[in-house]
Amino acid sequence: RAAGAEISADGPDRGAVIHATGMSGLDELNRAFGRVVGSAVKGQAALLHHAAGPAPQLFVDGLHIIPHDDGTVAIGSTSERAFDDPTGTDAALDALIERATSAMPVLHGAEVIERWAGLRPRSKSRAPMLGAHPLHDGQFIANGGFKIGFGMAPKIAEVMADLVLEGRDAIPEGFRPAASL
Repeated sequence: RAAGAEISADGPDRGAVIHATGMSGLDELNRAFGRVVGSAVKGQAALLHHAAGPAPQLFVDGLHIIPHDDGTVAIGSTSERAFDDPTGTDAALDALIERATSAMPVLHGAEVIERWAGLRPRSKSRAPMLGAHPLHDGQFIANGGFKIGFGMAPKIAEVMADLVLEGRDAIPEGFRPAASL
């Protein structure tokens, strides 16, 4: 039976610990190893009001256009290594929306319901870092997945659960922390 939990950074660790800590975890590794192990990549995206119906997702030249059943369409995302405001949206998102309307003219004039931006943790190797944590003995890491981490989340969860709970290690070499260290 699943139950909620309170997360506290001050208490002692209990049970298996998986560090899925995003940029703060990558920054910890960067400092510990004295070099860049991972970095933040800013991504801006938008949600448009448009009832596309049962339309397929479109991916062209790094642009995702994703119709939703609720009458909205998601547009994303930028990939910015240099930025001043990690959560602000700007002309880069405007250009992305323009590219989307060029690729799918039916979106021209669609109301922009929401604009947002955030930082995605990207490991040096671009693959998620999965396995034994290089700094914390007996603990694990699942970090740095960047763009593919979201799509691979179910498989990452399965592989990490197998490792942590059953001791079965099926992590590909390119996904181990050593690939980014």
